[in-house]
Amino acid sequence: MRKNVFRMIMNGLVVSLLYLPGCTTLSSSSPTRAQLKVTCSAIAGRTIGDVTVTSTTWFDESATTPPFCKVNGTRAPYLDIEVDLPNSWSGRLWQQGGGGLDGTIRSAIRLDSTGALTDLNIALKTGRSVYAASNGGNRASVTRQSPPPPEAAPLVWTNGTPDGVTSAKDYAYDALNTTREFAKAVAKSFYGKLPDHTYFNGCSNGGRNAYVAASRSPQEYDGIVSGCMGMDLAGQTAAWMNLGARAGTPSMPSSDQWKAVTAAAVVECDALDGVKDGIIANQSACAFDPATLQCGTGINCLTAAQVLTVKEIMSDVKLANGTTVYSGFTWADWGSAIEGWSILGGGNAMLATGDPTWYRSLPKQQSFNLNNEYAIFQYGLRLAGADPEKSKVAAFVASGRKLISWHDGADNLVSANDHLRNYSAMTEMAKGAGLTNPSANTRFFIIPGASHGKGEALTDVDWFTAITNWVENNSAPEQLVYNRRDATTGAVLRTLPVCRHPNYPRYKGAGDLNSAESYTCTNP
Repeated sequence: MRKNVFRMIMNGLVVSLLYLPGCTTLSSSSPTRAQLKVTCSAIAGRTIGDVTVTSTTWFDESATTPPFCKVNGTRAPYLDIEVDLPNSWSGRLWQQGGGGLDGTIRSAIRLDSTGALTDLNIALKTGRSVYAASNGGNRASVTRQSPPPPEAAPLVWTNGTPDGVTSAKDYAYDALNTTREFAKAVAKSFYGKLPDHTYFNGCSNGGRNAYVAASRSPQEYDGIVSGCMGMDLAGQTAAWMNLGARAGTPSMPSSDQWKAVTAAAVVECDALDGVKDGIIANQSACAFDPATLQCGTGINCLTAAQVLTVKEIMSDVKLANGTTVYSGFTWADWGSAIEGWSILGGGNAMLATGDPTWYRSLPKQQSFNLNNEYAIFQYGLRLAGADPEKSKVAAFVASGRKLISWHDGADNLVSANDHLRNYSAMTEMAKGAGLTNPSANTRFFIIPGASHGKGEALTDVDWFTAITNWVENNSAPEQLVYNRRDATTGAVLRTLPVCRHPNYPRYKGAGDLNSAESYTCTNP
């Protein structure tokens, strides 16, 4: 009912916008650039549904970017939205998910230090898609600000106000709905028609967003790409807290010790893919034992308690009754992720329980008890609407819509193995729903050697072409390419195959080690 009313409002607004005084009427087939530029200006200050357009900007073409209109909108209390509309539209809507605890918009626009436009997201630039993204319903310049702004997650969620309740709901799921419907309405006002195809893309919390979109609004999306986040936020939160509880205790290795663990694992398992290149591409075959680092007082030595911590990171997290809550990590450099475990685990524990002491309180986090807290997290996050339902994701896939799931092979924040465990459970549910061969509609890929969030950019892995070709041309992705970049300059250092699980890239024995063409995807 609410959606129908919203669409009636949108359609009414579309008509009023197309016939604003002084505006040229847009044809439903091919509005001219001049007409789009006028509409871009005219929409400023309007209210569409419950979103107010705060500003619009028309960008003329440059040597590297096409002309487009940027629309910014806001909806109380703290939801900010960006929609970008290309002059020449393909008919696609590309919705981008967030990250961390959100707080900022994943903009399609790249600016230099002077504020000049330098580049655009591929979905907008060459894919000619309407691009839409939001801040997830809270405002923060960075997740780790201390003290955080009053409108920033997660503390805003438990501030005891109606605005805090709405912000939590937006983060959980509602920002996705509002952003999509606003983008569709703006597209209708610009081009005279709704999108032909709608896509969702996200990594980390954006990957959770993607699964929530498939779970809660399956009829709205033709194709979804979900990366570096499993389908079980309760299990993920419990795992983060299980690790974060060790922070500040003798059982937690130091940053240097973590680096030593990672380096030793690489030495042991690097060549399992046929070449020594500093990457464990065949993670499933790596049997490195961290107990070999248990020694005396050397800087890279581990104590018995620290060895146990490393082993537990690599092992499944289980309840006292033997139920697996979370699957162990692949080998990665966890030293840089310790603070993330605490911040993200505490923030989502706070969302689940309403208890702000979970966030950045070391004594509270050290008191974590898996068997006591997991069921509370599970119930609270489901009640909040923040956890996707695997059965509903399976129904999305079984209906014929397309889903690409992927994970970083050396993810130090979210376990690739846990993502795979939940993905496998989902595909079994899809079979139960009548889909004999789930790979006809969904596939899982691993980015070799990549840490958390690497490969999210469409210039690193072209998820855009992969999902749009699958939906629009029935061309299923079999093998993709990862552009591994220098962290400082952004220059491509090498290319590697992105293989469908359970395959991994193995060196052919000859050819350029830095070229994807020198590797073949093979089954372990």
